[in-house]
Amino acid sequence: MYKMFSITSNYYILIGGIFLSYLLYRIFHSLLSDSNYMHTIYKSRGHTWRSIECNKSVPYNICCTVCCKLMLPLDGLFCECCAVSACKKCNKGVDKKFRCKQITWPIDKPFSHHWVNIGMTSEKDSEQNEGNLKRLFCSWCQRIKIVKESSLSENEECDFNKYRKFIIPPTHVQVESGSIINIQPWPEDDWEPLIILANRKSGSGRSDEVLSIFRGLLNPIQVVDISAIALENVVKWLPNRCRLLVAGGDGTVAWVLNALLTAPHIRVCILPMGTGNDLSRVLGWGPGCDSHIDAHSIIKSIGQAEEQPLDRWKITIAGRGGRLRRARTVREVFAYNYASVGVDAQVALDFHRARAMFLYRFASRTLNYIAYLFLGVGRALDDGGCQGLERRLRVFLDEQNEPMSLPPLQALVALNIPSWGAGVDLWSMGNEDEVPEQRVNDGKLEVAGISSSFHIARLQVGLAEPYRFAQASRLKIELWGSCAMQVDGEPWMQSAATITMEPAGQCLMLRAAIPSENNS
Repeated sequence: MYKMFSITSNYYILIGGIFLSYLLYRIFHSLLSDSNYMHTIYKSRGHTWRSIECNKSVPYNICCTVCCKLMLPLDGLFCECCAVSACKKCNKGVDKKFRCKQITWPIDKPFSHHWVNIGMTSEKDSEQNEGNLKRLFCSWCQRIKIVKESSLSENEECDFNKYRKFIIPPTHVQVESGSIINIQPWPEDDWEPLIILANRKSGSGRSDEVLSIFRGLLNPIQVVDISAIALENVVKWLPNRCRLLVAGGDGTVAWVLNALLTAPHIRVCILPMGTGNDLSRVLGWGPGCDSHIDAHSIIKSIGQAEEQPLDRWKITIAGRGGRLRRARTVREVFAYNYASVGVDAQVALDFHRARAMFLYRFASRTLNYIAYLFLGVGRALDDGGCQGLERRLRVFLDEQNEPMSLPPLQALVALNIPSWGAGVDLWSMGNEDEVPEQRVNDGKLEVAGISSSFHIARLQVGLAEPYRFAQASRLKIELWGSCAMQVDGEPWMQSAATITMEPAGQCLMLRAAIPSENNS
């Protein structure tokens, strides 16, 4: 017994040392290197500044628009919304001299181009022998033209050009007391505005980058930091016909889908920025975000995406009263990917607690995988009380009165999509000819079992199969004692309870279009 305790203690010391060493490396790396995406607070009026090294989606002037001096990358700034440039000495005075993109505009007045000077050009760049000319960029329609300052017409109306179908025109935005109250539909047959939702406080910190690059291409009101603005307030003004791009992991996507319970007609697509990204994998958006985020390519892919219904499941958790016979607590949550009870939820809970550490703000997607790996191995030595889980569970399928017979288990998983644990097709592993088809919109859950942490590791590399029990339209689980539980990657410690899973309608997702052979 003492020997086993000593081995376990040494293991945790080793894992803790490796984990802290990597965190210290990340801290020193972040302190010694400049972060291009410096933290800013978006302002609905005035300019929002970034380093000129940040945004490659819109052009900008490498010379300060105020003092006209050439800006070095470390000193140069540009407005992420309108692309006007200024050095760090002059940027505070730019608000008074150059207005930023207007998020709202009187509907009875013509809406003109928002021209920004992005540099001078010589006569060699123009057929006219005019000497130095201005290169102008419209931050709404993305056009660039070369003109003399005296020939510039500020009253030329803007038609929004290439992203016309995705932009909410300022003339159609109604604002009251600084808050958006309504978006008037634009009478265009193909108008379907794109709304960007990102959580700046989640993931590996790249959500801030997403917020920045899309503000330069769309109306800034279409780019929402959901860590600062309540989702419920955003849903109130969403146009009836729009597309939502959620930048985040499975937890952020589930958060948004829950907020859309009152707006099931709105279609959602994903920019994967989490650790597992299981729903993103299933819908064709990939296992993760590229190192370089190309906003133009993303908008094109969203325009070509196809509609995909996705089942929503209501999970009701009714706690069992203890010896004091206190009132039973009832909790309701919704699932879109999967729900589980057991050791996989325990690993997710360990990771969730590690993520709450102060030092974890220096984390990355790579660190997430490393942490999951070591925490999973740790649960092979300490199962977190999941051993013999089958003796504490009674599982009823559909309307059956007799519980299902269970083998020795450490986890029970109910699947809605064919991806679990960062890309494992749990239900179809092994001999697919003998497995019933799994679909995301058939009103059925696939119930599977896992015997141990080592079983999870073998599943991850395709060297094992899960216990496949059945498909069911309704699932009832009676849990005796306490055990870790998770829904779509959000874990908690669950006490004795009766857990019911039943259909709760569908939500509309967008599936990435499969590239044709001509485009590949």
